[in-house]
Amino acid sequence: MQLHPGHPFHQFHFCPRCGSPGFTSDSIKSMACGACGGVWYFNPAPAVIGVVFNAKNELLLTRRRHDPAAGMLDLPGGFTDIGETAEDALLREVGEETGLKVTTYRYLRTYTNEYVYGGLLYYTLDSAWLCRVDDFSGLCAADDVAAIQFMPLADVCIEDVGLASIRRLLTDLRRDSGLTERLAYL
Repeated sequence: MQLHPGHPFHQFHFCPRCGSPGFTSDSIKSMACGACGGVWYFNPAPAVIGVVFNAKNELLLTRRRHDPAAGMLDLPGGFTDIGETAEDALLREVGEETGLKVTTYRYLRTYTNEYVYGGLLYYTLDSAWLCRVDDFSGLCAADDVAAIQFMPLADVCIEDVGLASIRRLLTDLRRDSGLTERLAYL
């Protein structure tokens, strides 16, 4: 099994239950302790992505302030906090990063991603949401966002997008002939 060097299985060497050394992987998704029999499952971290268009049908893009992919294009979003629903995370993340209030939203689909932060690999499950914003007057780059811009979806250079899940989402949105109807529905 060939794993990314930042994968937790390369980082964790002691059982979190009993502290014994020799905590080893027995599959791509779990580790087991030979001493106490404890098994730790490595599940993806839930995250959200907000897809926001303005009245001119231009996509709201952010520029990442921090690594991974600092300086590259992104969409507003982030990790879901413990005890938080995906919907609550969406509203919070879009608000924190852009100053905007999402008035309605509609689920699009999920994407998987590999997110390396601090040398450690996180597998994520990113849920994408089409968001309606009625008032753009509070728009500002904040939190993890260095800058914000609007651009027609067709003009976004996919190679300038920092995260694989966002690149796949934008590619899917370009192919989606029903996007305009879903925007009108919101």
